[in-house]
Amino acid sequence: MSKRLIQVVGTTSVALTLTACSSFFTDHSNDYQQEVGSHPTLEVPAGSVESKDALVIPNENDIADLNDPKPFETPRAPFVYYPMDKVAFSEQDTSVTYRLNTKAADAKQIVADFLTALHGAGQSVASQTENTIMSIPFDFHPQGWWASLWSDITRIHPAKTAFSFQFDELEGATTVTLQYREVEQDDEQTLDWQSPMTNPDAESVAVRLWGTFGRQLNQSSAYLSNSKDGVDAFPVWVDHQGMYAIYLGENLSDAEFEAKLKASGMYLMPGDEKRLAPVPADKVARVGDIIDFTLPLGADGQEQKLFNVYRRDLDDVSWQEREYSYQITHQKAGDFLVVDVSALENPEIASFRIAQRFVK
Repeated sequence: MSKRLIQVVGTTSVALTLTACSSFFTDHSNDYQQEVGSHPTLEVPAGSVESKDALVIPNENDIADLNDPKPFETPRAPFVYYPMDKVAFSEQDTSVTYRLNTKAADAKQIVADFLTALHGAGQSVASQTENTIMSIPFDFHPQGWWASLWSDITRIHPAKTAFSFQFDELEGATTVTLQYREVEQDDEQTLDWQSPMTNPDAESVAVRLWGTFGRQLNQSSAYLSNSKDGVDAFPVWVDHQGMYAIYLGENLSDAEFEAKLKASGMYLMPGDEKRLAPVPADKVARVGDIIDFTLPLGADGQEQKLFNVYRRDLDDVSWQEREYSYQITHQKAGDFLVVDVSALENPEIASFRIAQRFVK
């Protein structure tokens, strides 16, 4: 008997067996559709109170009717913000400084913890003395395999970034001076110490350190919805991503909001959308603007205009010339201004620059 014939005979036998079973056994799968509920009569003694089967809703008359149903929105937890202690920030030609209301030992511990969080596993401090901390060179742009191979062949390796911290304590306050330099080819070549505000990677570290100082010095981290500590002392709060919110006060009116923006050098943009900018509306760069197409003439910075073109994007526009959407978050502690800078390449830098305009 061939293999195919065996398969046909087996399949036929199974089909006949199932058909025979259904002939001998009754199918009760649909019996529930013919079932009828029983209604027995409850026998009670003579003179008993009549029982009623009714749904009782407490305070039914106080519950409002649902006349205008809306789509359900999943509730979201509020963003976590941390109140900041006042930290004075200033820029010099070759450095930036932070003035903290704490001892130098506390400031050094905050910096050491910050570098550990920035670096991750491993040693983040190359050397330190009583008044200084030197970090290891950080690689903010790791290379892939092919790029690393090409660097080994050409012996041209990308520069890494190292930081220097100087701590000067006077009368219970500490001034922290931050500088950076680029280290090339495995520490064989180094450039002079410079201000971190001249390099986007170093500038991001500097502005995040400002928020870390303020947050660590004010340990009472809290939700905006249930905290009232420190809102009057320093108007800037910081979240876990290094973005800043501005405390505006309680029950803020539109006129008071505009006055606060004007005093801080910020401008409301015309239109229905909630947008603001660091410059007046006529100086804000927008896609579609007519701009000059120029060519550089030399190292002295001179340029030659060729013709006019339409602006296609905002990639070459600085943060001061952009407009940003904003929202005012109403919390129990008061009203907070949150500016959306997520469209920028380095949003933490723009958030820091905007927050600095509200610092007296």
